[in-house]
Amino acid sequence: MRLYGHTAVIHIVENDVCNKRTKHNCHIVHKKLEDKIVVVKHVSSGHQLADLLTKPLDKTRVDFICDKLGMYDVYVPA
Repeated sequence: MRLYGHTAVIHIVENDVCNKRTKHNCHIVHKKLEDKIVVVKHVSSGHQLADLLTKPLDKTRVDFICDKLGMYDVYVPA
């Protein structure tokens, strides 16, 4: 399994840095990293699909992310 994230997330799980803000799940992920069950890869900010749900974006960016997710507008005339 691969986990994709930005550098802060990768730092947290690879270094087992946990506090009240990161909750207890990072221990679980860190253990899976040690056991080589998961691999953490960096995703550049230009390819963060979660931006669709977390940031205000222009139409071009929304269209790009929706295309990557396989989403389409059901209201577009055929």
